[in-house]
Amino acid sequence: MKKCEVETDNLIYKKPNYFLSFLGQAFIALCAIIAVFIIGFEIMYDSAPVYGVSMQPTLNPLGSTKSDLVYINTFGKYTYGDIIVVKKSASIDSDHIIKRVIGLAGDTIDIRQDTDGEVYVFRNGEKLVEDYIYDIKTSGEPGNLGMRTTLDNFINLRVEYRNNSDQNDIVFDKNGRLVIQKGQVFVLGDNRGRSIDSSIEGPFKTSDVVGVVDFVVPYGTAPFYYFLKYYTGIDLSGIINVFDKIF
Repeated sequence: MKKCEVETDNLIYKKPNYFLSFLGQAFIALCAIIAVFIIGFEIMYDSAPVYGVSMQPTLNPLGSTKSDLVYINTFGKYTYGDIIVVKKSASIDSDHIIKRVIGLAGDTIDIRQDTDGEVYVFRNGEKLVEDYIYDIKTSGEPGNLGMRTTLDNFINLRVEYRNNSDQNDIVFDKNGRLVIQKGQVFVLGDNRGRSIDSSIEGPFKTSDVVGVVDFVVPYGTAPFYYFLKYYTGIDLSGIINVFDKIF
């Protein structure tokens, strides 16, 4: 039986570079994490430009290439003060509207003039402090013009539905307060004088709520988004706002 001899003089042993191997594995892991994050973000969020003025000064439409861009969490839960997107009612000339949550099921809502001459929203008898609304002053008249418009709308809504007892989806109590029913949400625009909202339409169905706004791309960043999407076809929705979130 012949013995096999292996000549090892010409073999060169290279010590593995563990640092480069670690960097390679870390890079692959990072790419996987980013991919999962982007896919999850795209599933969870929808993006939409703001065109109307009803949510000024919080959300500002500055033209088709400069409007604020909102990111809507379609799985998110909302509460008082949140901004939500709702499917339109039959009388609104828009596919969706964006408003602020004021009342939820079980709440009573009243809009009236207080002792100081200003008009306020009252939820369950408590006056709301709303420092986000658009303040419109007119000479010779007290208070916020937008809130007075909202009050007029609310009074008209109350008169209309008190005179139509068969309309059981909008309910006012004996004190003239709107009672939010199960499956309803009461919303108002921040620009009260220029908003078609629950003061006109009554509460909206919770089943028509698309989602809650989590992030906003301000107008200073939005043109970059529009340029890429509409002129190059590249859609960066779900990426830009991570670095420009306001809330």
